[in-house]
Amino acid sequence: MEETGNLKRNVGFAYIALCIGAVILLFGSVYLINLLSTVYGIGVGATVQSLSDNAPIASQLVQFTAQSAALGEGVLESYITFFIAIALGAGAFVLLLNRKEVPTKAASKYTTLAAVLSLIFILLYYLVAENIPSAFIGLYAYLPYIGFLICISSVAYVEYVIRLKQPKKMHARKGAISLDPSTPFSNMLNLQSELMANLSGELKVVDKHFNSAAIVNLYRLISGYEGNFKKITVLTSREMMGMNFPVEVRDFSKELEASGIELDVRLMDENDKVEQHERFMMDQKSAYKMPPLNIINKRSEHVTKMSYKDADRRFSELMSRAIKIENYQLGKGRENI
Repeated sequence: MEETGNLKRNVGFAYIALCIGAVILLFGSVYLINLLSTVYGIGVGATVQSLSDNAPIASQLVQFTAQSAALGEGVLESYITFFIAIALGAGAFVLLLNRKEVPTKAASKYTTLAAVLSLIFILLYYLVAENIPSAFIGLYAYLPYIGFLICISSVAYVEYVIRLKQPKKMHARKGAISLDPSTPFSNMLNLQSELMANLSGELKVVDKHFNSAAIVNLYRLISGYEGNFKKITVLTSREMMGMNFPVEVRDFSKELEASGIELDVRLMDENDKVEQHERFMMDQKSAYKMPPLNIINKRSEHVTKMSYKDADRRFSELMSRAIKIENYQLGKGRENI
């Protein structure tokens, strides 16, 4: 998980750079507005003075009057660049506040918007600045180009991270996630990007072989997507109640609580355990058939969608007869007295 931590940190730096780039663009738009206002004012003033005095315009002022129409339009366009820079900066700040998670495919719409705003800004800036006499162009006029490069570079890196977390999909058939036992690491990445990234709210898992190894794999699957979930409910069988399992569930629960996630692990009724062969995972909208979580990345299987209505009905039935680990342990303790 060290790699995920590094990605989160680097993405945070990219968001900071995007904020800095937006501030530079904002400065550039203000500088452009001031510059245009000055140059436009000189041109209009020279024209008015010439008309009132019925005298020709001084040669050194001709270029200002000749471009006064274009400069006037440029003033309006410079205000547009100002508001674009404000919007870009606000978006960058919002992304910075939500930098705790590695960005997923859903974040691409924000990176695309940031790239589009940056391009529109720099194009408008260039077109407007081209009409300003070179004598008035100072070094500050070139800062927005640097800001643009910073913004585009930051967005490109975030998009790279998104693509990194979205490995090439391997579908056996439409709607199915293919798992290859020869690529256990890639299997976990595919399950993260194709399954976990699309689930949210309360995650419900029915797996009668959910044990300590399954806890490890579940942790790996939700890593980077903790913000998607508020609660995780797992239904397993009493056979999984080894010496360490309750302790590991408790430790896992504490870590999830730190991320704002409630964990509820329950044991199926003995009769349900015998009849419930199918394993599935679901949230409030979708349900998926899946292999055992303890070996999910090492089986030649497919994760496929199933009827949400059937999954929800079955989960409710199993849940109504399931028992909490604490109550099961208490009952066992009484039996041993």
